[in-house]
Amino acid sequence: MNMTTFWSEFESRIGKYDLLKHAFYQAWTNGTLSKDDLRMYSTQYYKHIEAFPSYLEMLENRLEPGNLRDAIEENRADELGSMSKDGRSHSDIWLDFAAGMGASRNDVESAETIAQIDSLVDHFSDVASKGETIEALAAFCAYESQVPRIAQEKAVGLKDRYGASAKTYSYFSIHAVADIEHTKVWKELIENETAGDTTKMSLALDSAEAAAKKLWEALDGIEMKRTGQVACSMAC
Repeated sequence: MNMTTFWSEFESRIGKYDLLKHAFYQAWTNGTLSKDDLRMYSTQYYKHIEAFPSYLEMLENRLEPGNLRDAIEENRADELGSMSKDGRSHSDIWLDFAAGMGASRNDVESAETIAQIDSLVDHFSDVASKGETIEALAAFCAYESQVPRIAQEKAVGLKDRYGASAKTYSYFSIHAVADIEHTKVWKELIENETAGDTTKMSLALDSAEAAAKKLWEALDGIEMKRTGQVACSMAC
């Protein structure tokens, strides 16, 4: 399998769980969510946002010094705000979104998360701390490669359909741009790590699909909580 074929298959695998096609994000785009819905989402999804630097650190700590470890460390520093002018972490900026929807920091940090969010965090933690390096890289890429276009849709939706302030949607404006570069780095790291090894390519594809599915199922849980109905996953 050459890299062109690999990336085509990678996109096909995660495309089965294209988050912009999920009912919850479609409702966001269409402007049919309530402020209560968005507030609930902000408190639930925060756990994954807040945990992302920890996922990176779990992988980083298992790596030998070198270019790969340096790249992971740089991504983590960006998430923690070390590379920004104001020094605010991305999870802190997420709290501006939550505040715009009426949720305080305490509301967010003390929220009892649904099972699907807990499962999402557990999955990324497991692959970062125990999976093969290529599996962790693929999972991170499957997540962050979807973020730019999703974040752009969210920012536009918050501004145009929900009347949110620039501060409220700043998290999404930032990630509509930042994760383009992050995705480029993940892809370079994956290509270096696979180095033509078809076994590693297969592991990467399976891991990417599994991560994409977990992200979809997290939205299933949020949609179920929003509607009070059982949300069916793509696997149904």
